[in-house]
Amino acid sequence: MKGARLVRVSALIATGLVLFLLFCYLLFPTGRIDSVLAQALSQQGLTLSPTVHKTLLPGLAWDDMLLSSEQGPLLRCRRLQVRALLLPLFVGRAVLSGEATIGKGQLDINYALNGKDAMDIDSEGISLADIPFIKSVMGAQAGGNVWLHGTLQRGPKGLSGDLKLEIKQLEFSGVRLGAFSLPDAANLKTQGMVRVRDGKARLESFTIEGDGIYMRLSGDIPSDANAAVTPLNMSLEIMPKPDFLEKQKLVFMLLAKFMASPGVYKVPIRGTLLKPQIM
Repeated sequence: MKGARLVRVSALIATGLVLFLLFCYLLFPTGRIDSVLAQALSQQGLTLSPTVHKTLLPGLAWDDMLLSSEQGPLLRCRRLQVRALLLPLFVGRAVLSGEATIGKGQLDINYALNGKDAMDIDSEGISLADIPFIKSVMGAQAGGNVWLHGTLQRGPKGLSGDLKLEIKQLEFSGVRLGAFSLPDAANLKTQGMVRVRDGKARLESFTIEGDGIYMRLSGDIPSDANAAVTPLNMSLEIMPKPDFLEKQKLVFMLLAKFMASPGVYKVPIRGTLLKPQIM
């Protein structure tokens, strides 16, 4: 009897919590959300359009969302939706679900506001060609499909965990970072790992390998609320074979000051995410 009574009380509490959240959701002004987001983004030189709207299920959504800077469009989503998951509330967990449709691909993020298990991230089928950041910021053309999977847990000093990253059939041309260019390359194999420790993210090693070229990118990844204007601290190692170097000798002549040893270039990447520079 005590067990049945406890179940009924728990169900009533959970139901009451769900109804309370629904009531708050119905009364919550979307205009206020737009205002807060606009203010936070403007401090980093960013704008977001169009305005947010509520969805039938408890949540918020942007249709044909566009994130831009003074350089131009950075990210375009056919739909971006954020909603609270109701079922986890019955076991005392508050979880927000984010879904972004980018071109023909999908990015899914579940973020728990409480508990040890904090975040799950998955992406599939997102084409680099559908991410305008590459053209707007680096003046480049790129192709390949992004695959990302990982989980983060909550600790006393912040989130920690690992994210596996791969770009299938990567190719790029015309990459320019400040006064320097990177060599064009195609038919590349990649794999990498983003390691998050105590709320700080680091690209441990993202390897790029193709016919005649091997590159390795590593360094700290800005991950706080001011990520767009946080200084970069990354390094790109480039190891071309003689034939590849000869085909693009002008690019490597300009990168000669970064030669660490014969056939090995260690290129420091500084600036910010919106203005990355080789220096």
